[in-house]
Amino acid sequence: MNRLLLWRMLQEEVRLNSSFASRRGFWLFPLLVAGAGLLATVLAAELTTGVPYRDVLVGLHFSFLFYGLFTGGLAFFGSDFLERIFGHYALVTNLPETQPLSYQRVMGIYFCKELAFYALFTFVPLIFGALLGTSWSFIAPERMLWLLASLLPSFCAGLAAAFLVASLYRRSLYWAITGGGAMLLMLGAMLANGGPPQLVWYLDGSPPLLLAWGLALLPALVATLLVGEFHEQALPPAQGYREEYAGMLASSEWSHRWAIPAIVAKERLDLQRSRTGIKMLFSFAVPLTMLVFVNWFLDRGLPLEIEFNTIFWGVMVGFFGTMLYSWLNTMDDSEFYATLPIQVPDLVRARLVLFAAVTWWIPALFMGLIALLSGELRLLPLAIFVMAAVGLYVVSYTAWITGLRTNSSLYDATIFARFFLVSVPPMVLLTILSMALEQALPMVLVALSFSCLVLLLATQFFYGRIQHRWAGEEFD
Repeated sequence: MNRLLLWRMLQEEVRLNSSFASRRGFWLFPLLVAGAGLLATVLAAELTTGVPYRDVLVGLHFSFLFYGLFTGGLAFFGSDFLERIFGHYALVTNLPETQPLSYQRVMGIYFCKELAFYALFTFVPLIFGALLGTSWSFIAPERMLWLLASLLPSFCAGLAAAFLVASLYRRSLYWAITGGGAMLLMLGAMLANGGPPQLVWYLDGSPPLLLAWGLALLPALVATLLVGEFHEQALPPAQGYREEYAGMLASSEWSHRWAIPAIVAKERLDLQRSRTGIKMLFSFAVPLTMLVFVNWFLDRGLPLEIEFNTIFWGVMVGFFGTMLYSWLNTMDDSEFYATLPIQVPDLVRARLVLFAAVTWWIPALFMGLIALLSGELRLLPLAIFVMAAVGLYVVSYTAWITGLRTNSSLYDATIFARFFLVSVPPMVLLTILSMALEQALPMVLVALSFSCLVLLLATQFFYGRIQHRWAGEEFD
């Protein structure tokens, strides 16, 4: 039975993603991952020049940890949205409501499905690409295999951590915060003792890799035992959303230059009604809290030769804004808009305005924490400007190429390749400038300001192209 449920969940995952992205693009995505693995392996010597070997490995493991947190946040915090939007497709996770199956069993298999799906969909092609790249690299094929074998538990740990926080959130907000804090302490303990066990195993073969897998899967086991049936409490009828709309519309009139205020007001009210804001905060807060903690620990606890200042983190936090915009596209099914005299571009623009107007405080809060912990409050205004420019640039381009289907469209290889080529080069440039800040402050400030202005101009261009791109699209 368990294997059957796992297989059906995997089929469901493929069906949902390939139905939104083009089937050709979806199945080409592993080829894109293989190409990225090939390129990274071939260019490994140039990419790591002057960087201590251990620092490179720590960075790789944290990258895969954050990848697991990101995908896990979307999967486990967004499960109730999937039920709401696609409930008429009878998702497998709904079986406990009609069949003699426990939520613990189904959600435990759901975690296994997520791990198996990403292992097959990303790690397997990554292995093939990286092994092929060793033919033109200094890295031996067997060492590459050991490295990738050590990175998979790091991804699993991030996925399991997101699962645990989501399970604790189903019980209470305070449980979720406590659980997240406990995992941060565990991460700090591992860093203080040389890094995660899988990294230590890769370097000297001890401790055994099974110990790393055990620690990575432990949060998932705890989450499976704690998870239960979850129904968000409805707000009291006296709340009166219908009565609130007039006031919300009046407070949204300022947005008439960029969107239709009536849609902005409606979407803002939906954000409040569906309590999406709490899930947005958590899915954004978990990886960024880890980011804040790692930044503090690297500054205080480890004598690394490379120091990442607040400007660098502004670039990273701005890029994470894509996650917040993707949540705005999961609040409700948009099909009912088909009966109204509006078009898809109207809704896309309204959600972009909502992203800029309502969610800005979440990344700004984390930027303030990073600047405070790093002792760089003087850089905070510039860092927030960089964060805003990067965030608006990336999100506006994401809205232009994905419309209302952000999460699934990025599984389309052609769309993801375009997203990568447009978003990564500016981030690399801003990262290089941030690291040169102390060496040539006046010149770097000018370069940073000019780069951010170019990004804002590009944002305006992307925003203006939304009408042309989505005018002929249907809501259903």
